[in-house]
Amino acid sequence: MDQRERMRSEVERWRQSGLSQKEFCKELGMKVGTFAYWVSRSKESEKKKGFIPLAPPAGSVELIEVSYPNGVRVKVPALDLKVLSQLIHLY
Repeated sequence: MDQRERMRSEVERWRQSGLSQKEFCKELGMKVGTFAYWVSRSKESEKKKGFIPLAPPAGSVELIEVSYPNGVRVKVPALDLKVLSQLIHLY
């Protein structure tokens, strides 16, 4: 396991532990600043998961709704794939 994989694993273990970062780092024998850096890196990588392939639902659908992580929802005609594509790339 390389360093990056190890730190992802430790960050996940910390999230499930219920401990503060300081308590977890004390058990791990690591500086809090170093661990905090890896926690912030893991948040960045979670945001960069990429696009999810879209497939229209079976049957006749008039509108497709796009929901952004910030809560914004946009409905577009299902047949207007150009508009849908542009909305998806805004995220």
